[in-house]
Amino acid sequence: MPYEKKMRKVNLPIKWKLTLWYGGILSIILVVFASGVYIYFRNSLQKSIDTKIRSIGEVLSSSITETHNTSVFGNFERYLENVLGRKPKGKFIQIMDSSGRIGAKMSDIEGETLPTSFSTLESALRGEIVYETIERVTPRIRMVTIPIAENKKVSSVVQVGTSLEDFDETMKKLLIIMIISIPTSISVTIVVGYFMAKKALRPVDQIRRAAVKISSSNLDEKIDIVGRRDELGRLAETFNAMIGRLKDAFQRVNQFSIDVSHELKTPLTILKGETEVALRKEREKEDYKGLLKSNLEEIDRMSRIIDDLLLLSKADAKEITLNLEEIALRDLIMGVCMDMKIFADKKGIEIDVGDLEDVRLKGDELKIRRMLWNIVENGIKYTENGGKVFISSYVNDGYARIDVKDSGAGISEEDIRFIFDRFYRADRSRRRESGSGLGLSISKWIAEAHSGSIEVKSQPGQGSLFSMKLPI
Repeated sequence: MPYEKKMRKVNLPIKWKLTLWYGGILSIILVVFASGVYIYFRNSLQKSIDTKIRSIGEVLSSSITETHNTSVFGNFERYLENVLGRKPKGKFIQIMDSSGRIGAKMSDIEGETLPTSFSTLESALRGEIVYETIERVTPRIRMVTIPIAENKKVSSVVQVGTSLEDFDETMKKLLIIMIISIPTSISVTIVVGYFMAKKALRPVDQIRRAAVKISSSNLDEKIDIVGRRDELGRLAETFNAMIGRLKDAFQRVNQFSIDVSHELKTPLTILKGETEVALRKEREKEDYKGLLKSNLEEIDRMSRIIDDLLLLSKADAKEITLNLEEIALRDLIMGVCMDMKIFADKKGIEIDVGDLEDVRLKGDELKIRRMLWNIVENGIKYTENGGKVFISSYVNDGYARIDVKDSGAGISEEDIRFIFDRFYRADRSRRRESGSGLGLSISKWIAEAHSGSIEVKSQPGQGSLFSMKLPI
């Protein structure tokens, strides 16, 4: 638990996290790069020094081997000038025999004698060229020991050394430059990175402030980001779109609540009014029967509304499982038409069945039957007496299509986009028509639950065409 509290205390803002991550990674890169440069530069300089002293030593070794003359060691500096063409500057050169005794030497640097270890002399007498750095003197000396062979036998060695004072000074300056420049670069990068991260994340802060202001009564808050096409710009666009959808959803919920209240209030008002009228005075038995019959109709209507609402609620929560089985679509359509004929005959409306393609599909028979029932019932309901409802079906592009066309008043362009909304009626004067006002919404859900669709085309005065598509 204490660890969790500690973690919560160091919960930095994203802009600081980005800055520190960027600064940390850059620090590692710079340190690794600087270390690589330092090592490479040091090795290159040391290799250059080794090449120079080795070339001098090899020239002297070859000269002594060829002349077999050690008398020149009496004036060693002149001998060096003759052999090398110049007096070597900043070098220490000495000749040593196999016992370690110095035969000749020349020093252009401080120190009388180059300290030589026994292991170095022993390795050189075996014919090896030995490099070493002498740390025991100041300044340090880089030295090479090269064997001198006479009659194919190493009898002496030549040692050439040079001061590492310039080398050490150069490496020290390089190190100081890196020690100063790396922290400075990192500091500047962190400061610049912080302001860049702050600027880049400004839309996120705008989104946060907008989200704080959002409530069911205030959904007009938008994030104004002009000209940004990056991830944060798209995030802001997505947020604005989400707010728009939330606004539409809240409006639909509010309207739905109003419609539910209205749909239930109407039959309740009728029930209350008729009951109050009946209680004002004594009435005949037949009057009471008529009253109870009317009340029962209103109760049935409320029951249908509640059942349909429950169905749609379960559909929204995806709690309904389709009972898929093979369906003979032609038989199903004929059955619905036969059932609806009684309802149509009361209004003098003709149900005309056209070509029905004999096709079988997989689906929930009860729900597909209800979908078709709702559409045909809607056509009969909104077609004037003496009108016609035409039904046909055919197969197109792997779908079974059912068309229901009525000769009713049609639907205006303004109303047609809301026709499948719950409780929506294009003709507001027909709220007392039997039904829950949810039939088309339920039909749309059934079609989509079967991976199909339902569309409507209509013009005022020319009737409506509902087309249902179901996959075969």
